[in-house]
Amino acid sequence: MAEPSHLPPVEEICSDLIRFDTSNPGSSERKAAEYVAALLSGMGLEPRIIEAEPGRSNVVARVSGTDPGLPALLIQGHLDTVPADASAWTRDPHGGDIADGHVWGRGAVDMKNAVAMTLAAVGGTFARGRRPRRDLVLAFLADEETGGKLGAGHLVAEHADLFEGCGAAIGEVGGFNVPVSSGSPLFVVSVADKGLRWYEVREEGVAGHGSMLPRDNPIPRLAETTLRLLSSEQPYTVTEPMRVLASRIAGREVTDPAEVADVLATRTGPFGRMFAAGVRTTVNVTRVGAGYKENVIPGEAWARFDCRFVPGHEDDLHEHITSSAGERAEVSLLRRSPPVLSDHESEWFGRLGEALETVSPGCAVAPFVFSGGTDNKWFRTLGMETYGFTPMLFPPGYDYPAMFHGVDERCPVDALHFGVRVMERLMSL
Repeated sequence: MAEPSHLPPVEEICSDLIRFDTSNPGSSERKAAEYVAALLSGMGLEPRIIEAEPGRSNVVARVSGTDPGLPALLIQGHLDTVPADASAWTRDPHGGDIADGHVWGRGAVDMKNAVAMTLAAVGGTFARGRRPRRDLVLAFLADEETGGKLGAGHLVAEHADLFEGCGAAIGEVGGFNVPVSSGSPLFVVSVADKGLRWYEVREEGVAGHGSMLPRDNPIPRLAETTLRLLSSEQPYTVTEPMRVLASRIAGREVTDPAEVADVLATRTGPFGRMFAAGVRTTVNVTRVGAGYKENVIPGEAWARFDCRFVPGHEDDLHEHITSSAGERAEVSLLRRSPPVLSDHESEWFGRLGEALETVSPGCAVAPFVFSGGTDNKWFRTLGMETYGFTPMLFPPGYDYPAMFHGVDERCPVDALHFGVRVMERLMSL
């Protein structure tokens, strides 16, 4: 292996990555992938750029550990981001400014920060003349923001050999601290992603002139159907990881589902909405459409719904949608992604906690169910345990959930440096 070259500080790597516009849809990951591959090559590694379609680039590299008999660890993160409306931002969303103790720009939290921390941790390990204990597979992926078929999905389907021997994978979202009343930080690690089902509900009617009494306007019926779908509050579905999290926050055992939900919603500051969504199915209307002219009663109207279900409760969600829609409504499933659930008492989870505790002595670590979905759903099909682990220690008042897909997305520089230290420790375990 060639002599490793010196890497820039983690905040500069993150800034560089942000300056590559990898908006999905709207751009490609190629230039960012070439940048990442160049850094990996400079470390003496042999990265591969793999594309399902031209420009939709994935980078994969394997780092040999000192004990090849141990199960390997996959560290994965995506290079693409959602688009950003620059007119709404204080700073250029693709400027990568480092100011006021933060790195600013689209991807600073979702998730070019994690890519930068991984690169900096590997580079730092090499710079100290060390190697990870176990083999690492590094995967920097395309297309996560539209489902991952051109990224993780393509690699799992066509290049599964790259992940041979991997016993676990880490990616977004987790490893961060949440507000608690005790003095020691409480870090949370995601052990599950909720499943996804997108539905379209369509109501047919009779088109006519807008000046006349309507014979059968589908818009009011669609509005009634939509309200019926949204007003039927879903029951609590508390999994063991969320009960453990609520108990750690409360400082005592919490078993009642309603109390678990209350603790998570009211005692975790800006994380309340995200954690509360982890203990019940959510149904949100996200798009509606009808008509083409103000004086024409349309012949049909439609609405689309983003539904996320707790592992084990997919059939309950489908029953709710189809039974609440009504006999005349046409219900179509547009997209489905499976949930994933890994063991929060496994050795892998213990190693993640140990890495955090080494860097933040006296901290506590708890599992949680992430309200959204990640590329972990693809790697779980290869038999790996999968966890959300992008370790960061946030200052008081920092609204981490608001940064995801938000305006003025930014990440504290100190949190990036903390994450690098945790990742370096993890690589030695």
